[in-house]
Amino acid sequence: MARNWSITEAHCNHQVDFTPRLQDHDNFIPSKSKHTPAYHMLHTTIMDYHQHAKYHLKLAVIMRNHNQFKACLILCDWALASMIKALYIHKYHLVHPPKELTMNVILPLVHMDIEPGLDIALFIGTMQHMSSLADYPHDQPLELNNIEKLLQRTEEILDELATRLEDDSSE
Repeated sequence: MARNWSITEAHCNHQVDFTPRLQDHDNFIPSKSKHTPAYHMLHTTIMDYHQHAKYHLKLAVIMRNHNQFKACLILCDWALASMIKALYIHKYHLVHPPKELTMNVILPLVHMDIEPGLDIALFIGTMQHMSSLADYPHDQPLELNNIEKLLQRTEEILDELATRLEDDSSE
């Protein structure tokens, strides 16, 4: 099946959605066999979102290095959203994750029996909120030290969630 990539603008910050779109099907449940085209497409879509998360994080570091702190926050948010979408596709075997990542979507994906994942869900929600603010109050500018901490925590969460993807795929 051929892929069509839709590019849409969202809100005022011109976010670009690189969500893969299928011509024939919106969502489907692929068979468990790793040799079917449906499984291959599902796996490829997961890896695409995972790769997007890595790219967004790399770009966030570049923006931080150029003192573009707002852009850095937005890219961190996009990286986290891409990873959550990869987890969503992996868990539910649906090619199209929801556009809006609410706590009702995020929490079941980051929750594990061993680790509740509430801190990860709250961090993701905080990053969504911070990146959606049009402007920060002039009396509270973003500081490099705070951006460093947010960037570092984003990277830690992405690494942890990527490990979950890899652990689940080896089963």
